[in-house]
Parts: sequence; structure tokens; C-alpha cells
Amino acid sequence: MEKFFREVLRRRKLVISAFAVLAIACAICIPQVAIDANMSDYLPESAKSSQDLKDMKEIYGNDIANARIYVTGISQADAEHFADTLRSEDQVISVSWLGDAVDLHQPLGVQNQDLIEEWHKADDEGYLYSLVLPDDVEQATIDQFRSEAEAIDGAQTVAIDGSAASTAYNMSTISSDMTRIMAIAIVVVFLIVLLNTTSYLHPVVMLLTIGVAIVLNMGTNIFRGTISNITQLVASVLQLAVSMDYSIVLLTNFGRARETTDDQFEAMVQAMTQSFSVILSSAAVTFFGFLSLAAMQFQIGADMGIALAKGIVCSFFSIILLMPCILYNMRHVVEKTTHKPFIRSFKGLTNVCTKSAGVAFAIAVVIAVPCLVASSRVDFTYSESANLAADAPVKTDGHVIDEAFGESQVWAVMVPEGHWAEEKALVDELKELPTTKTILSYDTIATAALPSGLGDESEVSQLLNDGWSRIVLTSNIPDESDEAYGLVDTVRGLCEEHFGDDYKLVGNTVSYYDIRSVTSSDNTLVKVASILAIGAVLLVMFKSVSIPVILISAIEVSIWINEAVPYFTGDTINFVAFLVIDAVQLGAAVDYAIIYTEEYLKLRREMPKREASVLAIEHTAQPILTSSSILILACLGITFSVSSPMIQQVGMLIARGALISVILIFFVLPLLFRMLDGFVRHTSYKIGFYQGGC
Repeated sequence: MEKFFREVLRRRKLVISAFAVLAIACAICIPQVAIDANMSDYLPESAKSSQDLKDMKEIYGNDIANARIYVTGISQADAEHFADTLRSEDQVISVSWLGDAVDLHQPLGVQNQDLIEEWHKADDEGYLYSLVLPDDVEQATIDQFRSEAEAIDGAQTVAIDGSAASTAYNMSTISSDMTRIMAIAIVVVFLIVLLNTTSYLHPVVMLLTIGVAIVLNMGTNIFRGTISNITQLVASVLQLAVSMDYSIVLLTNFGRARETTDDQFEAMVQAMTQSFSVILSSAAVTFFGFLSLAAMQFQIGADMGIALAKGIVCSFFSIILLMPCILYNMRHVVEKTTHKPFIRSFKGLTNVCTKSAGVAFAIAVVIAVPCLVASSRVDFTYSESANLAADAPVKTDGHVIDEAFGESQVWAVMVPEGHWAEEKALVDELKELPTTKTILSYDTIATAALPSGLGDESEVSQLLNDGWSRIVLTSNIPDESDEAYGLVDTVRGLCEEHFGDDYKLVGNTVSYYDIRSVTSSDNTLVKVASILAIGAVLLVMFKSVSIPVILISAIEVSIWINEAVPYFTGDTINFVAFLVIDAVQLGAAVDYAIIYTEEYLKLRREMPKREASVLAIEHTAQPILTSSSILILACLGITFSVSSPMIQQVGMLIARGALISVILIFFVLPLLFRMLDGFVRHTSYKIGFYQGGC
């Protein structure tokens, strides 16, 4: 490796040029990567709602209603004209409104008032429109609809909601959120690295190197075609924060090498050689920790896991190859910008950790099991509306529409065409459900005996197609509640009673129901996969059975404490945020544990266990606190800068988890090594502990 790194440094201009070309190519690819904000798209194919939705789109060519527009203060004539305007829009697949439910040529006062009130509020001259929009509709289109409605003579209130509007809004905030996230992360990294290094240029070189790695990772996502909006927002800042300690290791070893030689070339080669195994081990642990997310049935895990793991690979090669070349090329400028370390000693922290170790250990033991139990009882959210900021226009508009017409969910049931008696019986039973607002089926617009050719062609084609008959069920329920999930069971039961397994049910809540079912087992799966993957790497790294157990146990307790906080505070957590924290916190925190453990083992070969454990804290405090502070503050920046509650929760969970992990590593891990010294000695291969005393 020394010969290889010597050759790399000699050909540094070629190395820098190669990375520059790759970075430019990847930067060009980044805008071409498609972003998907619909969590239902990540359901496994085995989930019934996933296959049902796919089949319905293939057969009918469109989704069910996914947007609502409510306009008040307009006349009936203007309302009808607006309906025609919406139908003429390229992005509108279909529109339903009052004119499709009743005969507008007859006085409304003599017609079915219950039906009219589903679409029209006489007290404020308000009209409701139900739209089917493409999955990829943009916020600009939603804004256009709003402008057209507001331009109607007399229009007062214009409200637009629905899953399509929610997705469009989420997509529109990605760029601004991404800019804020990276700006905060860059400032955090610069300030913290500046405080812990000896040159004003060191933070610049680190940021430049990892910036290249981030561009490489984001650009290579083009080979995956599409990534989730969660991955787009979180992956880069996590890559920056988690891989920063690799550059700190390299810089620390370079500084130590400079103490023994004035030849900067030889010092850099020595630093690269010494850092390689440490960085490789740390990167491997984090890589497999992130990759364990791919074990989830819910495919958002694979989406995030692959991107995060790929980011670690990009960071590894950038730091081990590119950063030394940049540092050596800038060696004269770096020397001119040197400064004395702002933080020179960690003896005070070491004394506090050592004196408080017993109390910290006792607290950890007492709360570990209660926190594990509490973490399994946290309430989760699954819907898109739960991922909207409280002041998001689409959310406030939803409250306006719900207040006027009540909460509403539109589902579609597909049954085999021609079984008219069974279909009518099913429709009748669905009508009797207390949550049912309206039902649209072929039976409601014609009789089963009437040939389909005699009905309105456009209307019939949306109900009868390719051997299937579609029933559109609108219910007065929220998209996420125990009542809504119970209705999924009820409707599926009625469908099975009449058609066995030969039916399809589609709707937002139906998808959330299946997401909840899938992710309930994914939580355990991710825990086990990440522990096994990281445990295997630690086993090979330390050639010890006991050390992986000690490290993972300490970090797992910190994870349990972190995950239990929402239960004790009574908060609900988005299921994605909760699923990823196991792998992310374990993968990140184990890096800090490795840094401490390697230093402890080196010192333990030279001195008794107590002295080794205490001195290891002092020696590793700077790299661990530097790296963890970056992760904590960067993720807190996410929490307070982005608009998405889900991303905010991811940021808070990771920041809090990193803080708890560092506390346990400094306060509890040294005591564990002292208590289990004999166990470690007898379960490790040629560990070579010092035998001169206790």
C-alpha cells in the first residue's frame, strides 16, 4: 500500500484531473435524476394494494380522484364555465362537480338535497370540484388552477387539496430545502473543523474533497433512474457528516507524521498508509450498516440504503486518494495559514467521564429495558398529509374544504364485469356503511340489463373496461385513523364475500394500511440485519468475539433511549424516520466506538486497563467530538430549516441519537472494557494485553 500511495501522490495532477472530470460529468447528471415523493410507489410488489393500483392504471389509464378544488362566491354559470376550463387543461384527466351529479336545467331546490350538498354550499355560493391529475403534476399547474379560480368574478375563497396537490407541494420545496440543508452543513463543518485543526485551509480542503464525493454520489444516482425525495434531502448531508471523520483521521496522522519528518511528501505517504486500514474499517462498518436498510420489504429502505452506502464508497476513495493530493499541492499555502489549536486539552472531559462512569453505567442499566419496551409502543404516521408543515397551503386548504364538506376519501373497487347480481349486492352493502358518502358504479348510472353501449361512452369507459367493472366509493373518513384502517378490513371482507380473491381495492388509506403492515416487520428486520452486518465486520476487524458484542451493546442501548423519547413525550413519528434511525445511528456511532476501541487496545498493550481506558478518552476526544458535533449540529440544522415534518424528525432522531451514543461511548464504554477485561482477553485472537498489573 505504501508503494501504491507513493505512486498516487507522484501522479497527483492526474488524480486531481480524473476526479474533476468525473465530478463535472456527475454534476451534469444530477438534474436528470427523477425524484419520487409518493411513498405508495415503494410498497413491495407482494403488497395487494401495490399490485391492485398497478392493474387499475393499466386497465383504466388513470388513477382515482386525487385533488379537490373549492371555490366560493361564484355564480352557477361561472362554476359551470370553470368546470369546462378545468376539463380543457392538458394536465387534467377528468373532472367531477355538481353538474355531473344533478340536472342543472332543473331548480336545485326540487332535487336531492343530500346529493347537492356533496358538491355545493348555498350559504357561500361554494362549488367543489373533484379532479384526477397525473402523478407527476407540478406545483406550477396547481398554482395555475388557483389563479384561474381567483380570476372568476366574485370569487372569494379558493382552496386546493388532495394527494396530487400534496405531492406537488413536497416536490416544489425540495430545492429550497436542499439549499438550506447544505448551507447549514457547510457552515457547521467549517467552524467545527476550524476549531479542531491547525490551518484555516484545512476546512476548505475537507469540504472540497467531500463536496466532490457528494457530487459523485448524487450524479451516479442516474443509473438508478429514480430516487425518493427523502433520499434526495437526507443522503448528502448524512454523507458529509458521517464521512467527515475519515478526513479527520487522515489529517491527524499527517500531523503526527510531520512531527517525525520535515519531508512533507514522505509524511503524506506515511499518513495515507497509516490511515488506510482505519478508514477502510470505519467505512466498511458504516457501508454495511447503511446497506442493511435494503433488507426492508418497504423499498424506501433499499432506496436510501443504496444511496447512503454508495456515498460512503465515494467518500472513501475521495478522501484516501484525492484529499492527500490536494493537501500536498497546497502545502505551502496551508503552512502560511497555520494557527495554534483552539482546543488544546481534553483532560477536564476525561476526568468528568471517569468519575461519573459508575453513575452513568447504573442509569443505562436501569433504563435500558424500559426504553426498549417504550420504543416498541411509539405511534407512527404514514399519510402524505402528515408530512406537510402546519402552515403549508395545501394543508390549510384541506382544513377549509373539510370544514365545508367533511373529510373525504375516494377508493376504487374493481370486480369482474358481468356478475351484476353480486356487484349490486356489494354496492348495496357499501351504501349501508355509516362512513359512505357517495357511490358511483355502472349500476348507479344504468341497470345491469341495459347494454353498456347505450350509456354515456366516456362515463361508461371509466367504469367498464377490459372485463372489469369499477365501483368508486367516497367515504367521510380521514386518510389515516383507526376508523379508516378498520374500513379497509371491512371493504376487503365484503369484496371477498362476493368475489373471493378476484377483486382489487385502491385508495390512499388502502396503501397506508399495507405500508403499516409491511413496516411493522421491517423494524425488527432492519435491527437484526444492521447488527449482524456490523457485528461481522467488527469480528473480522478486531479478531475478537467479545469486542463486537461490547460495542454493539453500548450503541444499541443508546438507540433504545433515542427511540423511546417520542413515546415518553407523546409525539407521533413518521414511520420512515423511525425505520432508518437504527441503521443510521448504529452505522455512525460505531465509527466513534471504533476510534476509541482501537486507541484503547493500543494503549492496553502498553499499560494496565484503567490507565489505558482513561488515556484513550483523552486521545480520542478530539476526533470523536469533531465528527459527532458535525453530525449533531448538521442534523439539528435539518430539523430547524426544512419544511417537511418527516425530514425534521429524521434530523432530530439522528442528532439526538449521535449525542446519546457519544455520551455512552465516553462514560460507559471505558468502564465496560475495564469490567470485561478478562473476557476480552480470552475471546480475542493474539490481543497481547499488558501483563504488568491491573
